[in-house]
Amino acid sequence: MRIVLDTNVLVSALVSAKGASAQILARCQLGELEVLASPEGIAELRRVLTYPQMRKRFHYSDSQIEAFVTFLEEDAILLTPPFTVHAVADDSDDDKFVALALAGKAQYIVSGDDHLLKIGQYQGVTILKPAAFLLLWQTLQQEPPDAG
Repeated sequence: MRIVLDTNVLVSALVSAKGASAQILARCQLGELEVLASPEGIAELRRVLTYPQMRKRFHYSDSQIEAFVTFLEEDAILLTPPFTVHAVADDSDDDKFVALALAGKAQYIVSGDDHLLKIGQYQGVTILKPAAFLLLWQTLQQEPPDAG
């Protein structure tokens, strides 16, 4: 299953090792989920993690931040969407996640962003909060395979 993780989910995964976001990222590390990322999204992650208020609050060193970003670059399927979309009327900056999901044929965008969550679904891509996605994924893992 292919997914897109919004920047806020990746930050949450780094901040809280036991939260739903970290559990999802761990599933990606194990190869149980495929995470899509774009150079634009990775640049945003790197920028957000180095904001002074983030550094003051979480005390991550430059090398820890770089290791996390490098891990994502190496584990994710990196692609640059060849098109743009206008799906998030309230925050066009979030359109990059929708374009990435469509270009990479992801089934889900996992986000804590209200603008994205308000859409719910866009051209077959479902947008869920981390806890809701994790619950859905765990439920799907328990279903027996089709006997067809």
